[in-house]
Amino acid sequence: MIKLSKYLLLIVLTMSLSSCFELIEDTTLHADGSGSYKLTLNLSSSTTRINSIMAMDTIDGKKVPSRQELKTKMQEYISLLNSKEGISYAEGSLNTENWIIKLDLNFASLAHLKAGLIDLSKDINQHETSEEVNQLKLSYVNGVYQRELGAFIPEKWKKEVKSDEDFSRLKEGKCIFIQRFDQEVSEVSSTNARISKSKKAVMLQLSPLEIVNNPQKIDYSIKTVH
Repeated sequence: MIKLSKYLLLIVLTMSLSSCFELIEDTTLHADGSGSYKLTLNLSSSTTRINSIMAMDTIDGKKVPSRQELKTKMQEYISLLNSKEGISYAEGSLNTENWIIKLDLNFASLAHLKAGLIDLSKDINQHETSEEVNQLKLSYVNGVYQRELGAFIPEKWKKEVKSDEDFSRLKEGKCIFIQRFDQEVSEVSSTNARISKSKKAVMLQLSPLEIVNNPQKIDYSIKTVH
């Protein structure tokens, strides 16, 4: 939920106001705290509308970037991520035919992942990012995974989303959060989350509408057998 780039995400944010989409966040955590992080944002159901926006010169007073400019920026951000401490093997892609964005990286710890994403946000936005993002919680210590991100979804963005005429369509989208562990899971604080049959993974699935109306639903903790 950290703001990355007005330039790259201009179209994505526009689409998220009124179209159905699928977001999948998949985190693997090892006993030593290291792991991998994968993020996929699939906007293929909005291809027609996105392409119509791409044909425009400007939107909300901002120049609409070309497909190649978006891809170039994406790779610049991946290079920046790879330069961050504790982040390695970062790869990313932007499919401008079906409008699918993918990010894949390894991290030394969730603290490094959090710091890397925050630092990237500051680099891209020339240090305009609010210092409040430093209070985001994302950790895995002594067998306890904890995340608190909901409170930092910007109020301005929530108001814009709710004022859109197609706001109710957000219930058609999917936001899936997955955490995988080496150890078995013993407890999950969210009543909406589900533990896998192997007991080594947890999945939380919400609609974008649920998240906008109650951001705290994406805040939860998981205890593993330590």
